[in-house]
Amino acid sequence: MAEKMWERFSVYMNFENFLNARHARFDTIYTGTVTNPVFRDIYAPLDGFIVNGGIKHRL
Repeated sequence: MAEKMWERFSVYMNFENFLNARHARFDTIYTGTVTNPVFRDIYAPLDGFIVNGGIKHRL
């Protein structure tokens, strides 16, 4: 996470899962049939690389 601050506002950005490691690349999330699934333990993120950011204004 990074933030640049000025007197009245600031800009920030956040990066998550920078290496894009996903659980589905290593193993399946469930076994069995669709009507009777058996879910496995999840040990990695389910989504990929994420970036978000914004602007904060001080009144």
